[in-house]
Amino acid sequence: MNVWNKVFYALIAVLCVGFTVLAANKYSLTKEWDAKLEAQNAKIAQLQDEIAALKIEIDGDPMKKAETWVDLGVRAQLDRVRGLLRGDAFVNCLPIEATTFEVDKDPISQESVLGAKISFAVPASYSLAAFADADDSTATFRKGAVAYVFDSGLTYVDEAAKTAEADAEATEAAAAEPRFLGAFKFVGAADAQAVLESVGNLTADELAAIQESQKSGRSWVVCVDRLPTDAPTNVAELIAADAETFASLDETTKTFFETANPSAQVFENLATVADATTAVDYQGLLARQFEVRDAQTLLKARRSLALNDLTYVLVDQLVLIGGEVDEATQALYSAEDFDAAVARKLVPSYEEQQTTLAAELEKMESYRDLAKSKLEEAQARVAECQAAIDATLAENARLATEIAQAQIALAKNAEQKSRDGGEPTTAFALSGI
Repeated sequence: MNVWNKVFYALIAVLCVGFTVLAANKYSLTKEWDAKLEAQNAKIAQLQDEIAALKIEIDGDPMKKAETWVDLGVRAQLDRVRGLLRGDAFVNCLPIEATTFEVDKDPISQESVLGAKISFAVPASYSLAAFADADDSTATFRKGAVAYVFDSGLTYVDEAAKTAEADAEATEAAAAEPRFLGAFKFVGAADAQAVLESVGNLTADELAAIQESQKSGRSWVVCVDRLPTDAPTNVAELIAADAETFASLDETTKTFFETANPSAQVFENLATVADATTAVDYQGLLARQFEVRDAQTLLKARRSLALNDLTYVLVDQLVLIGGEVDEATQALYSAEDFDAAVARKLVPSYEEQQTTLAAELEKMESYRDLAKSKLEEAQARVAECQAAIDATLAENARLATEIAQAQIALAKNAEQKSRDGGEPTTAFALSGI
């Protein structure tokens, strides 16, 4: 067999061995990754099942009727429990003050956006412990708590001087319908007097209605945290139906669910003084309005960021341009914005460059005028020199003419003397010198 054939067979054998090793490695690697993929798919399927089960735990099973507490789902359970904690209601509150204050400025027109600041006195029969801050025993109300204020339509009655006749007169004098005045937050308090500021912006009509109600002598109904409900849910029965959940509760919680129903008590107290249905009807409306307010707040924040960016660019451009700015443009930014733009400026402004160029131009113009004056002086001197040269040339021509004439006369004289005999006349004699 030829030697080259043997070499060729040997190379083929080596390649076959290498290919076999690569195929084995690929098979092993593919098998390993297939096993990992199967494990991940199984984990994803398990997570999807857990997510579906979690959704049922949160929102309840949509294919099953809720018959026990557990069937409701965590979200519905939370809503039902919140139904027991609907806040507190204060009736026969004495309006003390209703003023306006500037909430913000319209970024375009720069007109003031107004809100309402009100204060009222709570009757002495109410306990204000629920509204005290945990870390501040001197505070009467929790700062930031939301309150819904209503005009009860009833004349305020001083409980200290209250009599049956005065109560009847106040009831007869009430001619106004109960109405919603707005949502407010507590900003301060002194003893039984609370100070609140409106949540969001108010229209001129709403501000006028609040001020009219404060001056009318009618009492206010103030619902704190949440509005009362006229159909409170009996959560105790639902929890008691689930023996395992009810058994897991401590005795204090069991007693609370079995005996307490604050929202019903609030509704009963409120119904004796004012038309509570009017307040209840506003719960859904306020929820929707707060959603709109949050969306508008987000939109306002986005526009505020965009306005800040535009202000940043505007102030930077004004600083880079330099010069005087009219009052209308100055109203679009603050002095701090302008100072910050000046501090971060890296190159001279257009006006500064113009001033520098004007100074350099003035200096160059002075150099030009100096060179021009020197040129004119040199030209005058050249003209004088040219005139002197012309005069010298003319004088030289005259002298050359006289010398030529003398030489001619001398030559003639010499010629005459040589012909006639005698001494020739000298050049000095002929020249007349």
